[in-house]
Amino acid sequence: MSVQVAEVQAPILNAHHRCDRCGSRAYVVTVLKWSPTLRQGGELLWCAHHAKKYLPAMEHLISVLIDERYTLTKHVQDDGHFE
Repeated sequence: MSVQVAEVQAPILNAHHRCDRCGSRAYVVTVLKWSPTLRQGGELLWCAHHAKKYLPAMEHLISVLIDERYTLTKHVQDDGHFE
């Protein structure tokens, strides 16, 4: 499997980006491989919950993955308290 993982300095997703499955805030973007047979490709946005649930089964369909779930915990210290 060849998936491009985009490394960005600052998050590119904001509160306006919504999960295509449930409408919650999106933290993951997947760009799907183009399928000439199905004539499908495109982009899907995922909340953290649905990304965890569906991404493992979709790995073979993904060409680009932008995962910003780290922003959910970046302000939590090792002892579990917020900075």
